[in-house]
Amino acid sequence: MRYIKVFLLVLLFFVIMMLFVQNQASFSDSVTLTFDTMFGPTFKSIPMPRYALLLISFALGALLVLAMLLWDRLSLSSRLGAARRRGNSLQKQLDKANAQIAKLTEDKKKFEADLEAAKEAVKAAEAAAKEAQAAAAAQAE
Repeated sequence: MRYIKVFLLVLLFFVIMMLFVQNQASFSDSVTLTFDTMFGPTFKSIPMPRYALLLISFALGALLVLAMLLWDRLSLSSRLGAARRRGNSLQKQLDKANAQIAKLTEDKKKFEADLEAAKEAVKAAEAAAKEAQAAAAAQAE
């Protein structure tokens, strides 16, 4: 792909050079730019060749495109930073929620162990009550 890009750039440069060489007389003609403000003075530039005007226009266009690309890059960078900060905030919330879940799971296990101990105590109390009833019944006989 890199070789194709280089080939296309060389081909474009070749076509532009051919255009310039074949039209050198036309590009060398002098041009004077005029700007009439209607309410103020008229501004005129110094006479300059057309190729200089083309090069200046190209350079100004390239600077404008560069400024637009930089603006786009900066806005994307700021959006990326905001997304990263939001992601970090959400990760912290998730970590807190996971810690709370772990604590609740531990509390649940403790509660279940206490419940099992209570059930065992109830069974033991019921067995003792049955034994006491059986002993009372045996004494009553």
